[in-house]
Amino acid sequence: MTTDPRPSTRSAVLRFLMVGGSNTAITLVLFAILARAMPPWLAYTVVFALGLAYTTALTGRFVFGARNTWRSSALFIGWYLLVYTVGLGVVQTLQVVGVHSPDLLALLTVVVTAPLNFLGGRWIFRARLSTSEKELVP
Repeated sequence: MTTDPRPSTRSAVLRFLMVGGSNTAITLVLFAILARAMPPWLAYTVVFALGLAYTTALTGRFVFGARNTWRSSALFIGWYLLVYTVGLGVVQTLQVVGVHSPDLLALLTVVVTAPLNFLGGRWIFRARLSTSEKELVP
């Protein structure tokens, strides 16, 4: 019998899809709208910042069953900023190779960044919970 309070990988993936899916759906629409009114890199930056606040608030507890701390939130934000850089590179690379549709830019960027966000969140919140558990052991 296990006393591990963390959700299974399958459960975490489903919860990630719920949080990430709602975040992605909203930011995808916003990105497509904003990219028509401003440069795509700026539209991506705006929606990324909004999504970051949303996911930071929900990912630790809801997705991975871990307590959000200042440390885990800072690590998570740092990871997301790294993924932001990757996503920005994807947007710019796609434009160089001739993809200019805001809808396609948004979709292809999400295909790259969503798996990275899950893996980083899983590592950060699993590592944090494991550290907390070690502190409890005499």
